Amino acid sequence: MEEDADTHVVSAVCDAPVPRVLAHLSTVTGMAQWCLGLMDGLEQAAPGLLHGRSRFDGTAGWCRPVVDEAEGRIVYWLGAAADDLAPRIQARVQPGPAPGHRADQCVVTLQALRSPGMDDARWQRLVAAHEVEVLLIQQQVRRAHPG
Repeated sequence: MEEDADTHVVSAVCDAPVPRVLAHLSTVTGMAQWCLGLMDGLEQAAPGLLHGRSRFDGTAGWCRPVVDEAEGRIVYWLGAAADDLAPRIQARVQPGPAPGHRADQCVVTLQALRSPGMDDARWQRLVAAHEVEVLLIQQQVRRAHPG
């Protein structure tokens, strides 16, 4: 996948099965442990709709994670208002044997798209957050699924 100034991609190998990782990436219980942009007070506001506050600046945010289990993909619809969400973040969870890892592993990839009008400081914060978040995910699913 090609990266440019408006896209950031980060990956990590996880010692856990795909269904476990998808659940960790898409549920309020899992996301409350790693999603720095919504971590404070993260709650399910309505079925499939999450609300929380940024660990960085306290701003409120909304998220609708849409899971495609067959493809191992989650699209995160994000925004400052529940009725104005855009698909800015994607996660991909690939089973281990496909990318050359063990069968009990998977590869998690987070891809962020820069929103029009996002200033450089906020974009750099998002990039740094994803670098940390993928490591949090890797360690959290390992602890939850000791091999």
